[in-house]
Amino acid sequence: MKKFFSNIAVFFLIALVLFSSVSFTVEKHLCGGHVFSESFFGNAEKCGMDEGKCELASNIPSYSKKTCCEEEIQLKNGSIFEKEPILKLNNQQQNFIVFNLIDAVLFYPKENRAIHFKNYFPPPNTHDFNILYQVFRI
Repeated sequence: MKKFFSNIAVFFLIALVLFSSVSFTVEKHLCGGHVFSESFFGNAEKCGMDEGKCELASNIPSYSKKTCCEEEIQLKNGSIFEKEPILKLNNQQQNFIVFNLIDAVLFYPKENRAIHFKNYFPPPNTHDFNILYQVFRI
């Protein structure tokens, strides 16, 4: 049962990372100011009108040097990892916070921390290893 829940949690986390960082583009083909086609994957379908040959609102073909067709591409950025930070700190402030945290954790330990080796008694020292291996400090 525990393995089943851990597999579900792993699948959920993988899906969360995948969908939170996926970006995609939306491409639109505008013809005469109106959306002709829209595509999420690949290129949008063209309307087939040649450059300079467009229809007006009254369905009368008109000829001009400018085209009435436009391509519009929008990038939908889905990444949650590139957001602005909540706290904007410069390097000096970051160093101050980090070094104070390190100082508080390492050099001022709390008295109520758990002692994991409370009931451990080392084996008796039966040999004097300095004499046994002839190792002496000068």
